[in-house]
Amino acid sequence: MGHGDMNLRDMGRAASPGSAKLKIGSPWQAQGLACLTVLLVVGVLLSGAVTGLAKDKQPTTRTVSGTVYDDAQNPIEGATIELTDVQTGKVLDIYSRDAGQYLYTDLRFDHDYTIKAMYKGTSSEVRHISILETRWALVLNLTIPKPTK
Repeated sequence: MGHGDMNLRDMGRAASPGSAKLKIGSPWQAQGLACLTVLLVVGVLLSGAVTGLAKDKQPTTRTVSGTVYDDAQNPIEGATIELTDVQTGKVLDIYSRDAGQYLYTDLRFDHDYTIKAMYKGTSSEVRHISILETRWALVLNLTIPKPTK
């Protein structure tokens, strides 16, 4: 070692002159201890970052989409899809687009909903979306039966 070089033992003495000496058997053990310390610190930092990223990616709202069909499984364009928030009683109506598709976004996870489709005076069955449902993207296809005369 040169005149200005200091090893781990010397650093222990320089940092606290009256304290107990740090005892490490060989330079390889000192390097191993330093590497292990660095790896532990990096591991803790990375696990915190990964946990933070996972939390950021969790959606805060859910979506419900699907297709409105008739009895013969033909898509119905222009059907009214009625979504009701059970907690507030608020009703949202939209119309099915090309190929009978519909989409509701920004629905709360902590609210229950009901959904049904209507076309020419006939309604599909009422489907329920529960707060117990944990999926953030639900696909609910709705079938409107032939009107009874």
